[in-house]
Amino acid sequence: MADTSEQTPDVRAAWEKKLQQAQALMAARRDRHSALIEVAAQHPLVDGVRPNEEFEARLIRACELYTQLTADGISVELYVPGSRHMFHGSADKISLSQAGGDYLIASGIPAARIRGEDLNRRYKGDDGVYNSADECFVTASHFKDGDFGTLLTVLAPGQLHRKMLHYIQFGVLPLPHTAPTPTGFHNYVHEAFVELPHVLFEDPDLQAPDSVKANRLRMERRPGPTD
Repeated sequence: MADTSEQTPDVRAAWEKKLQQAQALMAARRDRHSALIEVAAQHPLVDGVRPNEEFEARLIRACELYTQLTADGISVELYVPGSRHMFHGSADKISLSQAGGDYLIASGIPAARIRGEDLNRRYKGDDGVYNSADECFVTASHFKDGDFGTLLTVLAPGQLHRKMLHYIQFGVLPLPHTAPTPTGFHNYVHEAFVELPHVLFEDPDLQAPDSVKANRLRMERRPGPTD
């Protein structure tokens, strides 16, 4: 990890400015009666097709939020991000978006209120959605392009701070809802010592074509043409 002691004041000031800008956008949207919920996906899928325990917990929480918001007269869309993933050499049979969308439909959410592959393609094209920053980029882009007033994200506790930083980088500030499970993919210590400093001081959005981390994750997680 790079030595950040000398650059910390300037970096903090820059992040504070980004936060203020994100807060201003959310305040300007507050009177709109529509909401977008991002449901952070989690790989790998069970048998390549079904959400695992962490992913399912987030989908259940998203259904609860959908019910609460619609009962209050809010028009709600849910976005489940995630292209088809590979984990330790084993490729899922379908994308994370499709697996999450199928779960939501089976839980009673109208298919017309669910977004997934369409937004993956619109905002990430052939690169796909392969990391938390990609998820935030697509969600923030759709939120800003649409007529939404409220943005919510449902995610694991361990990834909350990092994803909020990504969202701030992209100019929005969602209301976070966590869905904890007994075991989790995200390591709190690793997040604190590796992931957060990387976002704060090195690569805040992972969207540049030459982003080392984005390209590494895409290489590790995207199945090959024969998978």
